[in-house]
Amino acid sequence: MSSPKPEEKPHDEPAGIEQPQGDDANDEEEISAMKRRVAEMEAEAAKLREMQASLDQARHDLTDDKEDVDSRSIFVGNVDYSTSPEELQAHFQSCGSINRVTILLDKFTGQPKG
Repeated sequence: MSSPKPEEKPHDEPAGIEQPQGDDANDEEEISAMKRRVAEMEAEAAKLREMQASLDQARHDLTDDKEDVDSRSIFVGNVDYSTSPEELQAHFQSCGSINRVTILLDKFTGQPKG
């Protein structure tokens, strides 16, 4: 015959490990805080991807603009040192409209490079 067994309590936790009830509430708060933080980080990552895409598009547009300007630009070398930008513009006016005239200068002396 079997001897009577002491009354056993059902356990949610493995034997020998007991957690106070307050820890469950703290864990839930931590988990929800982590989930909020992850959601914030995902939103920030989406914003960054959007910004990167717009910057890439802007860079592409600038490259196209630069290529367009370069395709309409000319370099004139061996220009007399005493030539002014106005004289160059007047000389090439018959070729079409001129947006800008730049004469390269020596950075130390400030004199035209010719």
